[in-house]
Amino acid sequence: MQIEELDPADDAGLAAFHEHEVRVAATQPYGTAWTLPELTVAARTDDPWTARAFLWARLDDGEVVATCQLEVPLRDNLETAWVALATAPEHRGSVGPFIEHLKDRVRLLGRRRLECSAKWPPGDDEGPDAELLRAHGFRLGLIEAQRVLDLPPDRDELPRLAEKAAGHHAGYELRTWRGPVPDDLVVPYAAMRSVMAVEAPAGDMGWEAEDFPPERVRQEEAELAAQGRVLWTTVAVAPDGVLAGHSQIVVPGSDPVNAYQWDTLVLPEHRGHRLGLAMKVRNLLAAADDLAPRELLHTWNAADNAPMIAVNEAMGFRLASMTGEFRCDV
Repeated sequence: MQIEELDPADDAGLAAFHEHEVRVAATQPYGTAWTLPELTVAARTDDPWTARAFLWARLDDGEVVATCQLEVPLRDNLETAWVALATAPEHRGSVGPFIEHLKDRVRLLGRRRLECSAKWPPGDDEGPDAELLRAHGFRLGLIEAQRVLDLPPDRDELPRLAEKAAGHHAGYELRTWRGPVPDDLVVPYAAMRSVMAVEAPAGDMGWEAEDFPPERVRQEEAELAAQGRVLWTTVAVAPDGVLAGHSQIVVPGSDPVNAYQWDTLVLPEHRGHRLGLAMKVRNLLAAADDLAPRELLHTWNAADNAPMIAVNEAMGFRLASMTGEFRCDV
């Protein structure tokens, strides 16, 4: 087995890497993968907050056994590294050396912990990918539920949901935009983004708040634009002008099937006003034209996050898969 880091300038290598990731995603319940243009931009973009490496394991004949994207935070969570691992089902029994190589690499970088996820169908046991991680010393820290909404959204029912919730957040203003954060909001918006990891349910993962200054917001926006992704955002502004929460939808320009509901967060002091539902509905309706003709909107949240699950189900999301977030001390 050959274990190598992919050269981001290698077009043929990127194409082969991407082909494997798409093939593995197709074996998973509602699996998704970056498109080749999205992957190419990510591999070739320097991010001052996160170091990335794309690695793969291949047999001597060139057959790809496994691929991964390794991310190492550079300004926060400095004991941790994260890996997105895509293992060919028929080669699970032979990828052990690749996983151990990743652990060694992370250890040499001075990190003490490696994180990785595994998917399985709802109602099933953890599944073979989770078993593989457990066999290499990983332990479960968080279970997330993946839900999908069939598109197009219901433009009749969603406004009714918003109207029912409106009386609970009188005095709050909802602001929605497509693309970059308005200049007058970027500083408080960045501050809110920094606490997502600690304010959302995180099980036993032990994540820290992120370093998320306005410059990182602009960096993310530039990369999304280069990938051909459109970002829709709605925020709730409290009566005193403070940002109370936000919700995001990402619409990939090169994926005709999938779109993604990203973060939704209501800060603790503003919960109980049905702002999560209000922001998600407003944002989805605003993005509806961009979402066409895509078929599915994907979202993930902690499986024990009852308030957000209730919001998602009220909007029509249905359970699609379970994702375990695993951690390993290296």
